[in-house]
Amino acid sequence: MAIGLDDIKSLSLGKKLMIGLGLFLLLGYFYWFYLFQPAFEKKTRLSEELENLNRQIVASERVVGQIEQYKKEVARLKEDLQIILAKLPDQKEIPHLLTSVSEAGRSAGLDFILFEPTAPVSKEFYAEIPVKITVEGKYNDIAVFFDSVAHLPRIANIMDVEIKKGEKDAEGNILKADCLIKIYMFLEETNEEPDKKKK
Repeated sequence: MAIGLDDIKSLSLGKKLMIGLGLFLLLGYFYWFYLFQPAFEKKTRLSEELENLNRQIVASERVVGQIEQYKKEVARLKEDLQIILAKLPDQKEIPHLLTSVSEAGRSAGLDFILFEPTAPVSKEFYAEIPVKITVEGKYNDIAVFFDSVAHLPRIANIMDVEIKKGEKDAEGNILKADCLIKIYMFLEETNEEPDKKKK
């Protein structure tokens, strides 16, 4: 038996309110179950995905920033290497550099007792040439000599310095200084192939 509009009109106010409330709850249920809940779950899922993407973007930006920093660092290191290589003489310049060291000592007023270059010690792309030196002179003259060597246009380090009393002269005490000067030489790469046509 179908219920018509007239049947509903004839119902008491309380029953009408109960039916209206039931319809409201039924519509609310369908709205929640078919519309609101899927949209809410989708929004939650998209919010989580957006948060993950934002974290990935922040991490990527940090990596990009580090890459730029590393690129600048590599460029700076390359510049430093070029400066160092420019200060490393090649083999042809070594005799002139040794002469410059000797002249620096004589210009400072020192007497050379020993000037002995020893065999080069090879490293990765350079070689160390140790030079054993013993000089005699006044303290200020020895200091001037060391300063002159330190300011040569090529890299030369003074180490193992030992200063002791020497002989007296008319003007005062003479000092004797023993030291080791390391001169650094650039090793050129050789791409020469052995002669295959040797008989």
